[in-house]
Formats: sequence, structure tokens, C-alpha cells
Amino acid sequence: MAIYDKKYDLLVFGESMVQYTVESKDITTEKLQNPSVGGEGVFVAAEMAKHGFTSGIYSVIAKDPYENLIRNGLKKYNINTDNCISGIGYNGIEIVCDADNEAREFFYNRPPGFVGPIISPVVNKELIDQCRMIYASSSFTFSSDNARSLIFQTFHYAHHSGSFIAFDPNVRLHRHNLPQLRETIWMLMPFIDFFSISMASNDGAEEKGGEMRAIFGIEDPVEVALNLLEKNVRYVAIRNGGENMVFAYRDEDTGKNIYRQIPVEKLDGGYFSYSGAIFNGAFISAILNEMTPEEAAAYAVKRATQKCCLGNTLDAIFPMDD
Repeated sequence: MAIYDKKYDLLVFGESMVQYTVESKDITTEKLQNPSVGGEGVFVAAEMAKHGFTSGIYSVIAKDPYENLIRNGLKKYNINTDNCISGIGYNGIEIVCDADNEAREFFYNRPPGFVGPIISPVVNKELIDQCRMIYASSSFTFSSDNARSLIFQTFHYAHHSGSFIAFDPNVRLHRHNLPQLRETIWMLMPFIDFFSISMASNDGAEEKGGEMRAIFGIEDPVEVALNLLEKNVRYVAIRNGGENMVFAYRDEDTGKNIYRQIPVEKLDGGYFSYSGAIFNGAFISAILNEMTPEEAAAYAVKRATQKCCLGNTLDAIFPMDD
């Protein structure tokens, strides 16, 4: 991380979506209005930009009626769009509802076959050489075989070039092919510096361990975190909703593996969608600002909690006069 003359502090490989946020408990009866730009990777990039870092996104944006909304929304939050590819088709739409804290709804629709043929599976080495950090979202990684190949090659090249790599699988069991997802994550793991995952279920399943257990088959977050450190991951965050977060890292001075329980303020209600993305962006920002790992984790938890009190849209989280 000693090289500072890069074009991007962070380049996100992620989907740029059209986001609608509704307040009623039944999204089927709510009138959709006030669309905005969304997507997990977009929120990570916006959080980085909010901290004063140069942030860009590698994405595919369809030339449909929402194209200008997405492009203008990205630019509004200082997210560079030089690497956003135009495509024929329709942009994905997501509908987010946190009205019922016990049964959050998240509806997601991406037209099949849109992203895959457009993305080249070959890594752009000149682009990656201009990035201090790389972040990939699962929605982009698993959107097509081409995207999966691109992320593998990008992580491989970026790792050997000295870039910092962050990944959050953000599993949606109803959307992802679980065996393929597990295989891909283990292929990517040797190159990852920061791995962030949630114990909470993202698709309504009540199974203990949520997405963490779905991928690793283990319910104990400490065991998962320490196992990943042995795979040379530098920082592991295992989020658990309003419960304390397990954070593990390897001490660079002693070489010892350390884990901590990072306190999380439990909220009775709030806007919880994309809180993980804000956590990830804040943690990466804190590491770039040379906080210690534990300071960075505590700061990122604080930022995610603040987000939960503000709203689910970028406009709510990042008011332009703030």
C-alpha cells in the first residue's frame, strides 16, 4: 500500500441498479416512485468517495430509460464511470422494504443474459495497475461465466501486482447456484485481503449461520474467521445483524492471529439494507487512512449503524450538504 500515484484508490466491480424504496409491509401494494441508483458495489464506492478517496466502478449500464438516472446518480456521488460499459437491454431493478424489521423484503430482478455477453473475460492489466484497491460484489461476479472468469483473472493479477483486494459474497440462496458459488469463493480466496460476510440470512431462511454456514458449513464464526486467516486472508469480518461482530486479523508485527468481538448497537428499527456495503466501504477507507485493524472495524461498525438510522438510498445516507 505504499504506492499512492494511482488513478483509483478503489475500483469496484459491481452492478449498478435502479433502486426503489418502499415503506409499507407489502411491496406488491406500494406505488413505486422516486427511483435512484443502487447496487451493493455502488454503496461501497459511494462510501469511499465520501471519505475523499477516488472511487470508480466497472459495470454494465443498459441503454434503457433508466440509463441517465444511473449514470448521473453515480457521478453525483463522485463515482468515476469511465469503465461503465453501455449495453443493449434493460437495467436491473431492486425494491427494498425495511418496514417490518422481522421480515425485511428485498425484491431483485435482473434481465437474464444481459451482462454476460457484454463483459470480456480478459483482465485489463493497464486498468488494474491504476488501482490501489479492488472490490468485487457477488451480484457482478456471479452474473455470468464471463464475469466470473474476469473476477478470477483480475484478483489473480491484482494480488501479484500488490493491490489490496476485498470481497463480500453477499449470498442470495434463491439467486445463486450454491455449489458454483462455493467453488468460486475458494478459487478467489488465495487473493483476498479483506473478506466480509454476514451470518444473517438474506433470503428469509431461518437456518443458524445464514450465508456463512451456507458457504463454509460451519456455525461458529470464530472458527470460520481463524480458518480464513490461515488461508492468508488479512482481515475477516463476520457480521451478525444487531449482535456483536466477529473480527479477525493477523498482527503484522507478531504474525499472530487475533480475533475480537466488536460491539454493535442493537436497533429496534431502522433501514438495514446495504448496511453491510457501508461497513465494507468504511473499513477499506479506514485502512487507507492508516487506522489500526481494530480501530477500522469499530469505525466501520459505527458508520453502518449511522446508515441504519438514515435510510436506504444514497440521498438519505449522503445528503449533499453534509
